[in-house]
This record gives sequence, C-alpha cells and structure tokens, in this order.
Amino acid sequence: MISSLINIIRLKNVTIIGLSQVLIYFIFLLPIFNKLNITPVLNGHLWWLFVIDTMLIAAGSYVVNDIFDQSTDKHNKPNKSTLINQSISNNLAWYIYITITIIGLDIAIYIGFMIDKLPLIIIFPCAVGLLYYYSKSWKRKPFIGNFIVATFCAFVPAIIWYAEYDNIKLIKNISLKEYNWVVNIFTAYISFGFLTTIIREIIKDIEDINGDQLSGYITLPIAIGVKKSKYLALIFSLLLLSSYVLWLKGCNGIELLILIALLGICFVIPTFFIIYKITKAKVTQDYSKISKYLKYIMIMSLIVFLCIPYLKK
Repeated sequence: MISSLINIIRLKNVTIIGLSQVLIYFIFLLPIFNKLNITPVLNGHLWWLFVIDTMLIAAGSYVVNDIFDQSTDKHNKPNKSTLINQSISNNLAWYIYITITIIGLDIAIYIGFMIDKLPLIIIFPCAVGLLYYYSKSWKRKPFIGNFIVATFCAFVPAIIWYAEYDNIKLIKNISLKEYNWVVNIFTAYISFGFLTTIIREIIKDIEDINGDQLSGYITLPIAIGVKKSKYLALIFSLLLLSSYVLWLKGCNGIELLILIALLGICFVIPTFFIIYKITKAKVTQDYSKISKYLKYIMIMSLIVFLCIPYLKK
C-alpha cells in the first residue's frame, strides 16, 4: 500500500518540484537577503510549509489525473498496469486526492494569514481547480491542456517571486545590480520551465495519439495533425534556444565564458539534439525517447542553478 501511494503521487517528480523551490530560495534569494539585511517573508517553518504546499498541489494533480485517465491508459500504456482498481481502489484514490487538497488548503490559509498576504489563499484553490479541470476535460482538447501544465511548471518558481515580491522590490532600492540579477534568474527559469514543459506535452500528445483517438480525445495532433504539431514543437524549441540568453545577463569576463560552456553542455547541445530528433521522429518509440531527453534537460537545470551563484562570487 505504501509503495502504491508513493507511485500514485509520483513522489520522485514531487520531490524534484520541492527541490527546485529550495534551490531558488537558498541558492539565490536568501544569500541576497542576508547580504542586504532583508528579512524574508517566508522565514523558518513558513518556508517549509510553503514548499510542502506546492508539492501537495502537484501530488494531488497526479492522483486526480490517474483517476480520470484509467480508460485512456489501457490504450496508451497496455503493458503498464494501472494502480487504481488494482493496488488502490477508485474510492480510495478519491479519498487521497480530497485529503491532500484539504491539507494543502489549510496550509495555504495559515501561510496567507501569517505573512498577511491573503491572495495566497486564493492561489491554492485556483491552482487545484485548474489542474482538476485539466485532468477531467481540458487535456482532451487541443493545446489548452498543454498550456495549463506548462503554466503550472512556470508557477513553481513564480509563486516564490510573488510571495517575496515586496522584499524583491526592496532589493531594487538598495542595490540595482542585485535586483537585476534576481529578475534575470527568475525570468530565465520561469521561461525555461514553461517552454520545456509545453514542448514535452506536445510530444507526449503525439506519442499517445492512437490511445487518445480511441478514447474520444481531440488533442493537438488529432486536431491539426502530427506534422503541424511537430512544427509547433519545433517553434517552441527554437524559442527555448533563444531563451538561454537570459541566463547570461549580468555576467561578464571569465564567469561569462564558464557559463556559456555550462549552458552549451547542459542545454544548447541537448536542445539541438532534441530538435533533430523531432524532425526525424516517426513512430511512438521516437516520441517516447524525446520526452525522456526533455526530462533530462529539466533535471540538468537544477545543476546549472547550483553552479551559477558560485560563478558570481
């Protein structure tokens, strides 16, 4: 049962989401706050509750997605047994989802009142609602489901920006250089998260086109065709390539050269490789591999994040 619970909430993916927020906070924001004697809004236990709340949103979305995807998974993943109705009953899955949602909402209310930022309370149910309707309906329609998932991935760093917005504005008054540094990093990572995810979502829709058709879905490749969907994925891939320039802003000298080399190895070369693979992809296995390559770039972004602040020192 514990193993099934870990699998249904995608603990590995949820942990990566939490780790992303921890790195952004401790590697970038907190050192600048400490340097400029600024007290973080999300301090102490509030920060960890904030991360847990984001992870709960993601975990809940995975559970409800599995609930609504039971019939489709039989077509798209015939060799992979589904957890729901085998290891976990449908009713228990709903119970898990509702419990996660209630706990997350309680945490959001507590944080909102503690930092006197009540809109945070609204953000949680809005995020849950969007991801619920994504799983129930929007993922069956062209592009809107892809956009929702990509927006949530961009939301992971963006919500930190929102929570600490007053302090980030304070950085601008104290040090314009540090402020520009923070803005550049957030812009780069938010853009990266959105673009890599939307490319991956389009590729996954192409991969699952046969099962989605049998289930009555009208996803992007079903609506406009595989060829045009590939073109759209290529356009977003080119936008992703151009967005890497954002990572270089504020760097100069030897740190710029090192960062160019780092981005080239971790991002640029793999992205060109993915573009090549998209142009050559023909069968389901090809798109499955491209999806895995994109996941590799997402994980590598954490390594880049760890390196960049030390180049600035």
